[in-house]
Amino acid sequence: MIRTWIVTGIALLVASSLSAMLLQNTPQAPSRSENEETAFLCPMHPDFTLDVAGKCPRCGMALVKAAAYDVRDYNLEFRTIPSVVVAGQKATLRFRISHPGFNAVIEKFEVVHDRRYHLFVISQDMEYFQHIHPDERPDGTWTIDVTLPKPGYYKVLSDFLPSGGSTQFIARPLITAGYMGDLAADSAHLVPDTVFKKSVDDLTAEVSLDPPTFVAGLYGHLNFHLTDTSTGRPVTDLQTYLGAFGHTLIMSEDMVDYVHSHPIDISASDENGPKQFMLPPDVDPEKLRGGPDVTFEGLMPKPGRFRAWTQFRRNGKLYTFATTFSVAAE
Repeated sequence: MIRTWIVTGIALLVASSLSAMLLQNTPQAPSRSENEETAFLCPMHPDFTLDVAGKCPRCGMALVKAAAYDVRDYNLEFRTIPSVVVAGQKATLRFRISHPGFNAVIEKFEVVHDRRYHLFVISQDMEYFQHIHPDERPDGTWTIDVTLPKPGYYKVLSDFLPSGGSTQFIARPLITAGYMGDLAADSAHLVPDTVFKKSVDDLTAEVSLDPPTFVAGLYGHLNFHLTDTSTGRPVTDLQTYLGAFGHTLIMSEDMVDYVHSHPIDISASDENGPKQFMLPPDVDPEKLRGGPDVTFEGLMPKPGRFRAWTQFRRNGKLYTFATTFSVAAE
């Protein structure tokens, strides 16, 4: 009887080993258990989710079906042409995105803030900021040309939402030729603003914080009041930019945490109609005008110092305002 048990055990062990070998050598269909489209989320506020389709109560955007609880980063292949970027000379940035589970190249992306791919290029000292949008090529890569202003260390941050996936914000480093600095010494050392009224050419922005001191883990609001620099009159001819009357990116001093936001409580009017709470889906955005008050909302991720780059469009020109502030511990 004992011998029979031993023989049977050996047979089972051999069968189990053969099964394991067969499984290892047989192509497997990608497992979707971790990546199933489990919820509907807001592209602008990914922390808001529902189990049914609908609209976000904060911004009115249509919810998209996504793997809202999959927190993995997608694979992002990044390279430059030429391989060594020289400041002051044009270079091409190239990106390819693939799934973290089965390495398939991603071909479909959701439109967020009027684009399918947002790219931010920020110098390590956070003095240089660029918000641009790569173009997709037939081979599945995304490319764009840039000219960096000076030798140094830059962060290249990709912001996109793969269809059926989760919101992605992925950073890659870029060091130019001729950079001889020290990475630690050249890091940003932000100083909170003491003057909250700034002018960029013919547009002046007065900024207030609500609450006056932002707190980690709570929502804060950046309130902009816009006037014409030369006349001092309130601006009411703001044009839409990326589907709204403004855009802001808030970045932590260590360039790890961020908030990507569009205005809330949009008040828009076309040439023939009354004011609307949201941008009407059936109206040409180019016919809409806004201002003078624009409010941005963001969930402050942690204590520390942050810089916000806020952009407006007026008379076909893009204006960028930098606002630096502190976030207190909860």
